[in-house]
Amino acid sequence: MMPPSENSDEPLQAGNYCVSFIDLLGQRKALEGQGLLPPFETEAERIQLNSTLRQSVGAIIKLQSQAEEMLQPLLSPRLDSPFRAALPPEQHAIWDEMNFTRINTQRWSDGLVSFLCLGDKDVKCRMNGVFALFGLAGTLCLLGLATRNPIRGAIDVAWGVELHPGELYGAAVARAYELESEVAQYPRIVVGVETVKLLQAHLANPEQDLYSQNDKALAALCLGMLVQDVDGNWLVHYLGEEFQKAISHDHHVELYSAANKFVFEQLMEHQTRKNTKLALRYSHLLHYFESHPPAPLEEAKPIISPNVA
Repeated sequence: MMPPSENSDEPLQAGNYCVSFIDLLGQRKALEGQGLLPPFETEAERIQLNSTLRQSVGAIIKLQSQAEEMLQPLLSPRLDSPFRAALPPEQHAIWDEMNFTRINTQRWSDGLVSFLCLGDKDVKCRMNGVFALFGLAGTLCLLGLATRNPIRGAIDVAWGVELHPGELYGAAVARAYELESEVAQYPRIVVGVETVKLLQAHLANPEQDLYSQNDKALAALCLGMLVQDVDGNWLVHYLGEEFQKAISHDHHVELYSAANKFVFEQLMEHQTRKNTKLALRYSHLLHYFESHPPAPLEEAKPIISPNVA
């Protein structure tokens, strides 16, 4: 979308957006007691500051690089895909259009805001981007636990305006931020009700063209990657079988094992410290892990059969 003009008579170019808001946890504790830079009179002061930087700034940089690495293959579909190769050459352009998406990410202090415009005319299958945000958020949550840098987040849809390229403002950001900051509360990805309605609408779409059918299949896949928590909120089910098949694949068992260990250790630590709030949250998270062990994987299949003719 084009940024708004300073001319108040010109209508603002607003659109509907899907937004993922990711927040790196533990940064307040990592920066506790920090103020001005010390004069560095001793080597010990330099070492102490470097340790603080590794705990805070280093974790943020790692989160940013992980997100960029995960999104790159989604934004640049592989031309050597075996599914694409199975198609007649004249159908390669259709396949490429079906897999094209556009996602922007803006850095937000110790978090990330990734978003896509649902009205982007260059994107034929808009559910590609929504699927990518589900995969990104869920993977970052599981990976964060496995690497001892937990995150929490939320995904929702609403209107927004790109004030400048890559800078989104509006209800979409506000809704995702509200879900992340007030509802998520601990390492989980909350999915807003409007996002669920969007997926259901695409699933019910009666259109039979290839693009609509691909969107329908992706919407069904995203709905299959949801689970309703005890508080009634929908979550990205990153330990579920559908997520494992579609996203985490062969890495799932290793990530699960490392994450499960971290969650158990956090529960023990918070119980020892009599931290009721965090002990209850990690107890609930541990129950989630124990209830959803890794499932045997089948061979991955394309969303739409290569026989698109």
